[in-house]
Amino acid sequence: MSDIIKELLDEDAFDPKKLFDEEEYSTLIIAREGFSKKDNTAADLLEGLLEKGITRQESEAIFLKLKESNSVELMVDAIKKAERVDEKTILAAACWESCLDFTKHFLFFTEIACSDNLLLALEGLTVVENTEGTIDEDTLTKALVIAQSSKSKNKELVAALIENIKQRAV
Repeated sequence: MSDIIKELLDEDAFDPKKLFDEEEYSTLIIAREGFSKKDNTAADLLEGLLEKGITRQESEAIFLKLKESNSVELMVDAIKKAERVDEKTILAAACWESCLDFTKHFLFFTEIACSDNLLLALEGLTVVENTEGTIDEDTLTKALVIAQSSKSKNKELVAALIENIKQRAV
């Protein structure tokens, strides 16, 4: 019997439960089928943001590279696919910290700003507030309906969101 098989059969050699420890490992998996080299690099960068113990300096270098590669769609897709709130929060923060234009995803970030999770809602609101592109009246109307019908317990954040949307409609 080979050493690999012995190790797999040895109950004490490998603990698969460790692979599912959310404190140790990221659960975000970015499907890379059909990705270009640029997209794979951006996906690696996003996964790097979720590494435990990443420094602020390393994060800032990643934000700069994400901006250079204009990874808007990949970043939004990663947030949608992330299962853990803390991962969604980190990725949403990367959106505004990378200084990219998320105008096209204004409604998506409006919904995030209405989250019950305070940190996630704050990051979503920050993306909305930093959106500089022109948003059409129909999108603003939909965003206002989303915000005004929100049942979020973060009333102050939702109020700030509503105010931001109303100011854009003027």
